[in-house]
Amino acid sequence: VIDPGLRCRTCGGKLKECIGHFGYIELARSIIHINYVKIVLDVLRSTCGICGGILLDKNSKESLINELNILEKEKGVTAKRRKVREIINILKNIKKCSACGEKKYNIKLEKPSSFYEKDKRLTPIEIRARLSKVSDEDCILLGLNPRYARPEWMVLTVLPIPPVTIRPSITLETGERSEDDLTHILGDIVRINQRLFENINAGAPEII
Repeated sequence: VIDPGLRCRTCGGKLKECIGHFGYIELARSIIHINYVKIVLDVLRSTCGICGGILLDKNSKESLINELNILEKEKGVTAKRRKVREIINILKNIKKCSACGEKKYNIKLEKPSSFYEKDKRLTPIEIRARLSKVSDEDCILLGLNPRYARPEWMVLTVLPIPPVTIRPSITLETGERSEDDLTHILGDIVRINQRLFENINAGAPEII
């Protein structure tokens, strides 16, 4: 709540008691989280686009996981990260999946967040579907802890909305209320997202 005397419908607290609560917008189309573009690129280049498996045979995977565990215990996280980078550099040059035999094509990034395979743009929906096929074991080889950082989580399907305590409105000298800049931007996102939902449901062409 932002008005004195009212109670929050989530926690029941008054203005000074309620710390604020996050909400979210369900996105009409998935979007790549801009902070994780490089990680998404590494995962796409290191795994098979069909089966989602890492481009190594089972024995190689097991020995590398053991090596990473020993490195972390004996030399620390920095040494482990360097080894993960080496593994990723090897994987991106492999041209065939050892699990399903599918040919591996090069993935290119057009900044800020457009991915291309064989000159075809991969949509965030396709990218998320590929990332979700990556096993927990393979995530470890790519430097991710699957308990806290699955690769498909880096493609957003919902957008968190911060509470009004983070974006408070102010009262002008005229008595009118003025909203925070962040609130205005979120309002634009809500409107654009709603129009996108309506266009998808109406069967509008993909370019729209």
